[in-house]
Amino acid sequence: MDDMRAAAIAKALAHPARIHILRLLARQKECMGGELFSDLPLAQSTISQHLAVLKDAGIVVSHSVGQGSVYCLDPHVVSAFSGELATIVARVPTCSPDPEESR
Repeated sequence: MDDMRAAAIAKALAHPARIHILRLLARQKECMGGELFSDLPLAQSTISQHLAVLKDAGIVVSHSVGQGSVYCLDPHVVSAFSGELATIVARVPTCSPDPEESR
């Protein structure tokens, strides 16, 4: 995953409501839009806007079922982003606090 793609995903995740949506979607294979709307204390239009941001970033995919939509996480995108973060974390050097800063 290149830096631009990783940054777009990170930006899409930079809202508490979107993190909550991810947590809800991670608990199940698919989720009807109505379930998301009832599980979040936000207006349906606000949730739809958050879902659009997540879909634009490629984290969430959806398809129509009847008059509603079914949403799910794209496991490939989530896994790739998780791998990028794991690589960064694994390379973080251990540092000692600056003794001057503790005074």
